[in-house]
Amino acid sequence: MTKKPLIKRFSHTDLDGVGSALLLPAVLSKFPEFAEAEYLGVTYCEPGNEGTIDPNVLAFIAENKEPITHLFITDICPSEEVVEKLAAYCKEKAIEWRIFDHHISSIAINAAFPDNSRVIVQDETTGLKHAGTTVLFKEIVGKMPTELFDDQQWGQLANVADCIRCYDCWDWQANPAAAYKEEAKDFNNLFYFFSFDKRVQLMEAVMANGLTYLEQYQDIITAMQEKEADYIKGKLKHARFGTLAGLHFAYTFGEQYQSSLGNAMAQLVNPATDEVVDFSLVIVGEGVSLRAVKDDVDLSRIAKRYFNGGGHQKASGGSFFKQELFVFDQDTDTTMRLLEIASR
Repeated sequence: MTKKPLIKRFSHTDLDGVGSALLLPAVLSKFPEFAEAEYLGVTYCEPGNEGTIDPNVLAFIAENKEPITHLFITDICPSEEVVEKLAAYCKEKAIEWRIFDHHISSIAINAAFPDNSRVIVQDETTGLKHAGTTVLFKEIVGKMPTELFDDQQWGQLANVADCIRCYDCWDWQANPAAAYKEEAKDFNNLFYFFSFDKRVQLMEAVMANGLTYLEQYQDIITAMQEKEADYIKGKLKHARFGTLAGLHFAYTFGEQYQSSLGNAMAQLVNPATDEVVDFSLVIVGEGVSLRAVKDDVDLSRIAKRYFNGGGHQKASGGSFFKQELFVFDQDTDTTMRLLEIASR
């Protein structure tokens, strides 16, 4: 008797992470061998020093008692050391495992685990930048979502997956030919409007019903658009400037709309140099969100070196660790110690 698949998932907490984790069963359900598969709850992981996926994977290895047959990690990647431990565990337990990621900071995992790791930054056929959702879609379905918009079997999921990719890769703003423009940004803003459990429920509904499900939230989306514009305008007035590794950056505190705020700040002119900054830094508690619009700046390297993080060339993140810098928060009228700008 064939053993019924039991699947474990790990993923990131953002739109693409939740999207890829929930896209997986939607895609696999269309294949006969997974028609009756059962899924354990998703372990969602934050990136950065205190939230890296490593402890979650190690805890799973130490504590799991479920007869898992398949394990998938989407939109986030453990360190090579932890992947080695996971590979050994899965071999011992006869678990099939795969990593579907798109962050350039994790690309080395491909060489170390070529049979299990699919970290792909850009698609070789379409030239489009990948998100976790589209790496998963391309590897399992065989084509990019943009190639299957009108397909009877895959069309609905293809549109959802590419809308998520369009936002996560900032394609909605940078690519004039992107299939989705404001829809991608609106989807992300609506996603963050809710508590995390509600975000998951929203994504489950969108996977089941398609992007048209979002139409019922148009009043909320419109109100959020207006609120976002006012918020970013106010934050830009309080932007400050600094240098790191020979690069000039603008920074501010931002509890909301970090991506849009970061992108707007990355286009500011530094009054000390009369030139557009090299990147922006949005501070959220102990975390940091980095954005750039310049092609010659690789934020994945900056994030990895200074913030124990990673990500994309123009969009990365991480957290504060041992670095320190005193900056003044205009909103709370307080001074905070954040990072020490190294001269090396």
